[in-house]
Amino acid sequence: MGLGVLEDRHLSHVPGTALLTDVVGSDNYRRHGELASALRHGKGKDSDVVLVPQPSNSPNDPLNWPLWKKDLMLFFICIDTAVVGAWGPMITPGFVEMTSQFGISYNKLNGDLGYGILMIGLSCFFTNSMAVVWGRRPVFLLGNLLLFISSIGGYYSHTFNSLLGFRLVGCIGMSPFEVLVTTTIADIYFVHQRGVRLAAWGLCLSIGVGGGTIISGYIIQNLGWNWTYGICAIMFGVWIIVLFLFCPETAYRRDDSLNTDLGLGPSNKEELAKDNNPKTKSDSESPRAENVEIQIEVIESAVADIAWSEKKHSYWHDLKIFHGRVSDDPFWKVLTRPLMMLIFPQVLFSFFAYGLTTSWLVVVGSVLAQLFTAPPYNFSVSGVGLVSIASLIGAIVGAFISGPIADWIIKAMSRRNGGIYEPEFRLVLIIITLILGGLSFFGFGWSLQEQDPWIAPVIFYGLQYFSVGFMTIAVYGYLTDCHRDKAPEAFAAINLRNIYSFGMNYFISDWISSQGPKEVFCIIGGVHVFICICAIPMYIFGKRCRSWTSRVKMFEKIMQA
Repeated sequence: MGLGVLEDRHLSHVPGTALLTDVVGSDNYRRHGELASALRHGKGKDSDVVLVPQPSNSPNDPLNWPLWKKDLMLFFICIDTAVVGAWGPMITPGFVEMTSQFGISYNKLNGDLGYGILMIGLSCFFTNSMAVVWGRRPVFLLGNLLLFISSIGGYYSHTFNSLLGFRLVGCIGMSPFEVLVTTTIADIYFVHQRGVRLAAWGLCLSIGVGGGTIISGYIIQNLGWNWTYGICAIMFGVWIIVLFLFCPETAYRRDDSLNTDLGLGPSNKEELAKDNNPKTKSDSESPRAENVEIQIEVIESAVADIAWSEKKHSYWHDLKIFHGRVSDDPFWKVLTRPLMMLIFPQVLFSFFAYGLTTSWLVVVGSVLAQLFTAPPYNFSVSGVGLVSIASLIGAIVGAFISGPIADWIIKAMSRRNGGIYEPEFRLVLIIITLILGGLSFFGFGWSLQEQDPWIAPVIFYGLQYFSVGFMTIAVYGYLTDCHRDKAPEAFAAINLRNIYSFGMNYFISDWISSQGPKEVFCIIGGVHVFICICAIPMYIFGKRCRSWTSRVKMFEKIMQA
């Protein structure tokens, strides 16, 4: 048992498990460490960290790009993500004002605009499939173009139906940022580098959601809600040019033997047959030692294959929007794969853990105006926007803590585990979400019910964003490491949570009005705690689940569909 993760007795190399650090302090791992020295490693303090996946020798392999180029590209995408994050909830401080203008109830306004959330969840399937087949770059550019068009339309909208129509177009443009940023991070960064970058993306998304609402409150109060779209149109217009110039394609076909985390080197099938034959296996041989042996075989195969190179592409070549198909899979098969992947235990757990937890934030944000414009708080439109300062601070502090902690944890646990990395190590972060997240939801509803001073619910609101950030890093990192080769499809599957957010938007306002915030948010907090506790069996049995889904024919057909 590796630090509580149960070993698998069927496959010697379970996909996702990888050699991450050199450990030569014991006889069991001496050969392991000597062989690993032949592989490419990190630099500086990470000099003992084996690069996973192993990069090819090609200068066009995104894993070989200079770190400054990767980080600059991610910086531009993250800024774009922040604007996208602001675009969705930016008009919520003006909901009370808009109900008067359009002559509809708060619940209907909130519920009908919630169709945009449903549109994001459904369009993720199409944008994901397009990115898998034709690459990430054209889909990012298309998303920005749709947001640019919809923002212009939102600025000139003067009826609710026209606003809703343009919102739906914009929500299609938002969908790439729900699934493709994390996929891009997996394309260009190694396992030990992803935690900080995932945190940076989550930070920018939260800054957009929280900070955008703060700014939009003043825009709506002084200029009107239409101007929120006008300003976004300008920003998306500029960012179409920025992405075109500085964000090349990241999808790259790499030799399978280099993917030391996917178990694609030596034949796992042959090893499985050997494992199931008692005559070929000594009773005294431990599963863990056997895992190390197969890791060695995978590495030997990878070392032998890192011997080819190709001519470096020019900058003008990288400016091409389309670089041909990056996958031979038919579009319609890629389109249906996310739904089928929901039966994978890892994906199903991630759907509930990430999907339901982050959906609460969407729901809470949609009722801030209802909660804080009413007595005893009586906030103005700009005052409701200022409530989001708490979420902004919580997200910023959480990102600066969760990212470095996430990468430190996996390296520290891998070193303690004889150099072997298990994706389940990512789930340790959920402990923080369990404790602080549960406290934040219970405290938020309780303080509102008791009509405590405004600072109390606002602090609990910020704590929600702080704690849920750890869940985001844990789940996205875990899912990326379990299914890196099918990461876009896996992320599209878990983003079906937008359908849940859409449903919640339809009755959350009336539910709070009839039952009170204390009961509503105590129920939400209870569900949140239960979901976090489910991470414990996932941590213990996760490796066996990964083995199971790589051995059973049904799952194999889904992955190859």
